[in-house]
Amino acid sequence: MPTTEKKDGEKLERRNYAAYQQTTLEVRKAAEGEGSNTIGGYAVKYNTPVLIVDRWGDRYLEEIAAGCFDESLNSSKEAGKEIKALWNHDTGRPLGSTKTDTLRFNQEDKSGLAYDIDLPNNTWGNDVRESVRRGDVDGSSFGFICQEDRWSKVEHEGEQIYKRSVVKAELLEVSPCTFPAYDSSEISCRSFERVKEEAKEESRIEKLKLEARLLEIAEENKKEN
Repeated sequence: MPTTEKKDGEKLERRNYAAYQQTTLEVRKAAEGEGSNTIGGYAVKYNTPVLIVDRWGDRYLEEIAAGCFDESLNSSKEAGKEIKALWNHDTGRPLGSTKTDTLRFNQEDKSGLAYDIDLPNNTWGNDVRESVRRGDVDGSSFGFICQEDRWSKVEHEGEQIYKRSVVKAELLEVSPCTFPAYDSSEISCRSFERVKEEAKEESRIEKLKLEARLLEIAEENKKEN
């Protein structure tokens, strides 16, 4: 199956796997007698496929490969490459940034994209902390631009289905979110469209090859008779 690399015009993709991978957010423990202003958890578990249904109703498995964000994380303190923490993806309510070290990723954790946010002491920062503490908000989402993915055919619940492995991507944001699920109406994967078109073309070529071979056999039979 094909490997696809980023092309001009590839757009931001957002995913929230919390409901499918049992990833939760929590308020981190602070020193005794002090209140914690830090929340943390996993945005995604690596190499753990999730069933995606896109806006057209097509189904495929998707996984984020371990090491997928390494390059992006390694350059995240450079100007213009910082990664943001946002409240519900709202750029008007920032929670942290890798540039200021108020958003930190644990790159030693190879099981998933683990992060901590030092929340701002403002209205939405305090709202997020209280909502996470109470368990009203327990999932997080992440936004990325895919730079390379790989497609394969695998068996899932008794049927053959495509699987997408995102092997390299630019991470743009992580966001504590109210609803721990993805919105299928927003899922539009351009590389999946290319894979489906390539599969159709391969099927067409195989059909033509078969037809050509059948004609050859018919001609051989005529000569023998």
